[in-house]
Amino acid sequence: MAYHDDLLSLARSLVGAEPANQAMLRRAVSSAYYAVFHLLISEATSNWANVKARAALGRAFDHGTMRAASERIVSSKLFPYVGEDPQVVAGLRTVGRTFFRLQGGRHFADYNFVSDLAWSDAIDQVAWAEEVFAIWPSISRAQITQDYLVSLFVKTR
Repeated sequence: MAYHDDLLSLARSLVGAEPANQAMLRRAVSSAYYAVFHLLISEATSNWANVKARAALGRAFDHGTMRAASERIVSSKLFPYVGEDPQVVAGLRTVGRTFFRLQGGRHFADYNFVSDLAWSDAIDQVAWAEEVFAIWPSISRAQITQDYLVSLFVKTR
Protein backbone atom coordinates (compact mmCIF):
# COMPACT_ATOMS: atom_id res chain seq x y z
CA MET A 1 0.00 0.00 0.00
CA ALA A 2 1.25 3.51 -0.83
CA TYR A 3 2.06 5.99 1.93
CA HIS A 4 -0.94 8.20 1.07
CA ASP A 5 -3.24 5.15 1.30
CA ASP A 6 -1.78 4.33 4.72
CA LEU A 7 -2.42 7.89 5.90
CA LEU A 8 -6.05 7.74 4.79
CA SER A 9 -6.46 4.39 6.51
CA LEU A 10 -4.97 5.85 9.69
CA ALA A 11 -7.35 8.83 9.54
CA ARG A 12 -10.33 6.47 9.18
CA SER A 13 -9.27 4.35 12.12
CA LEU A 14 -8.66 7.36 14.37
CA VAL A 15 -12.11 8.90 13.82
CA GLY A 16 -13.75 5.50 14.14
CA ALA A 17 -12.18 4.70 17.50
CA GLU A 18 -14.38 4.77 20.60
CA PRO A 19 -14.03 6.97 22.53
CA ALA A 20 -12.12 9.37 20.26
CA ASN A 21 -10.20 11.98 22.22
CA GLN A 22 -8.87 15.33 21.01
CA ALA A 23 -5.46 13.93 20.14
CA MET A 24 -7.03 11.20 18.02
CA LEU A 25 -9.42 13.57 16.26
CA ARG A 26 -6.69 16.10 15.57
CA ARG A 27 -4.33 13.42 14.29
CA ALA A 28 -7.14 12.09 12.05
CA VAL A 29 -7.69 15.52 10.48
CA SER A 30 -3.98 16.04 9.99
CA SER A 31 -3.61 12.55 8.50
CA ALA A 32 -6.53 13.16 6.13
CA TYR A 33 -4.84 16.32 4.83
CA TYR A 34 -1.48 14.63 4.47
CA ALA A 35 -3.09 11.69 2.67
CA VAL A 36 -4.32 14.05 -0.06
CA PHE A 37 -1.07 16.07 0.02
CA HIS A 38 1.01 12.95 -0.58
CA LEU A 39 -1.43 11.52 -3.13
CA LEU A 40 -1.00 14.64 -5.25
CA ILE A 41 2.77 14.65 -4.86
CA SER A 42 2.95 10.96 -5.73
CA GLU A 43 0.83 11.51 -8.83
CA ALA A 44 2.91 14.49 -9.95
CA THR A 45 6.28 12.85 -9.38
CA SER A 46 5.20 9.62 -11.07
CA ASN A 47 5.42 11.54 -14.34
CA TRP A 48 9.13 12.11 -13.77
CA ALA A 49 11.10 9.60 -15.86
CA ASN A 50 14.06 9.33 -13.48
CA VAL A 51 12.60 7.10 -10.75
CA LYS A 52 15.54 7.65 -8.39
CA ALA A 53 15.02 11.42 -8.49
CA ARG A 54 11.31 11.30 -7.65
CA ALA A 55 11.81 11.55 -3.88
CA ALA A 56 13.99 14.63 -4.30
CA LEU A 57 11.43 16.16 -6.65
CA GLY A 58 8.73 15.49 -4.07
CA ARG A 59 10.59 17.73 -1.64
CA ALA A 60 10.06 20.67 -4.03
CA PHE A 61 6.35 20.80 -3.22
CA ASP A 62 5.30 23.61 -0.90
CA HIS A 63 2.05 23.74 1.07
CA GLY A 64 1.41 27.38 0.17
CA THR A 65 2.06 26.90 -3.54
CA MET A 66 -0.20 23.85 -3.54
CA ARG A 67 -2.94 25.80 -1.79
CA ALA A 68 -2.68 28.69 -4.26
CA ALA A 69 -2.84 26.30 -7.23
CA SER A 70 -5.83 24.55 -5.70
CA GLU A 71 -7.64 27.84 -5.13
CA ARG A 72 -6.96 28.88 -8.75
CA ILE A 73 -8.54 25.76 -10.26
CA VAL A 74 -11.76 26.38 -8.38
CA SER A 75 -12.15 29.75 -10.12
CA SER A 76 -13.25 29.52 -13.74
CA LYS A 77 -11.90 33.06 -14.21
CA LEU A 78 -8.36 32.03 -13.28
CA PHE A 79 -8.19 28.52 -14.75
CA PRO A 80 -9.60 28.13 -18.27
CA TYR A 81 -11.84 25.14 -18.91
CA VAL A 82 -12.94 25.86 -22.47
CA GLY A 83 -13.69 22.64 -24.31
CA GLU A 84 -12.91 20.38 -21.34
CA ASP A 85 -14.99 17.42 -20.16
CA PRO A 86 -17.44 18.89 -17.59
CA GLN A 87 -17.12 15.79 -15.36
CA VAL A 88 -13.33 16.14 -15.25
CA VAL A 89 -13.67 19.86 -14.51
CA ALA A 90 -16.14 19.18 -11.69
CA GLY A 91 -13.89 16.48 -10.24
CA LEU A 92 -10.79 18.66 -10.47
CA ARG A 93 -12.60 21.54 -8.78
CA THR A 94 -13.65 19.17 -6.01
CA VAL A 95 -10.02 18.10 -5.54
CA GLY A 96 -8.84 21.72 -5.42
CA ARG A 97 -11.60 22.88 -3.07
CA THR A 98 -11.06 19.90 -0.82
CA PHE A 99 -7.29 20.40 -0.69
CA PHE A 100 -7.52 23.92 0.69
CA ARG A 101 -10.41 23.00 3.02
CA LEU A 102 -8.36 20.12 4.41
CA GLN A 103 -5.34 22.36 4.79
CA GLY A 104 -7.41 24.79 6.86
CA GLY A 105 -8.67 21.90 8.95
CA ARG A 106 -5.13 20.68 9.50
CA HIS A 107 -4.05 24.14 10.65
CA PHE A 108 -6.91 24.17 13.16
CA ALA A 109 -6.14 20.63 14.32
CA ASP A 110 -2.41 21.18 14.66
CA TYR A 111 -2.29 24.74 16.01
CA ASN A 112 -5.59 25.78 17.64
CA PHE A 113 -5.61 24.50 21.19
CA VAL A 114 -8.13 27.04 22.46
CA SER A 115 -11.14 25.31 20.89
CA ASP A 116 -11.97 21.63 20.80
CA LEU A 117 -12.23 19.87 17.47
CA ALA A 118 -15.71 18.40 17.09
CA TRP A 119 -15.93 14.71 16.26
CA SER A 120 -18.38 15.51 13.43
CA ASP A 121 -15.87 17.96 11.90
CA ALA A 122 -13.14 15.32 12.00
CA ILE A 123 -15.50 12.79 10.39
CA ASP A 124 -16.34 15.32 7.65
CA GLN A 125 -12.70 16.02 6.89
CA VAL A 126 -11.81 12.35 6.62
CA ALA A 127 -14.83 11.90 4.32
CA TRP A 128 -13.59 14.78 2.14
CA ALA A 129 -10.21 13.09 1.78
CA GLU A 130 -11.96 9.83 0.88
CA GLU A 131 -13.89 11.70 -1.81
CA VAL A 132 -10.64 12.93 -3.39
CA PHE A 133 -9.30 9.37 -3.44
CA ALA A 134 -12.56 8.17 -5.04
CA ILE A 135 -12.58 10.90 -7.71
CA TRP A 136 -8.90 10.81 -8.57
CA PRO A 137 -8.77 7.69 -10.80
CA SER A 138 -11.47 9.08 -13.11
CA ILE A 139 -9.71 12.43 -13.69
CA SER A 140 -6.02 11.68 -13.21
CA ARG A 141 -5.06 11.23 -16.87
CA ALA A 142 -6.88 14.27 -18.25
CA GLN A 143 -4.56 16.99 -19.53
CA ILE A 144 -6.07 19.65 -17.28
CA THR A 145 -5.42 17.40 -14.30
CA GLN A 146 -1.82 16.94 -15.40
CA ASP A 147 -1.55 20.74 -15.78
CA TYR A 148 -2.89 21.08 -12.22
CA LEU A 149 -0.24 18.65 -10.94
CA VAL A 150 2.49 20.79 -12.52
CA SER A 151 0.95 23.94 -11.04
CA LEU A 152 1.29 22.41 -7.57
CA PHE A 153 5.04 22.99 -7.54
CA VAL A 154 5.47 25.91 -9.91
CA LYS A 155 4.89 29.32 -8.39
CA THR A 156 3.01 31.72 -10.63
CA ARG A 157 4.73 34.96 -11.49
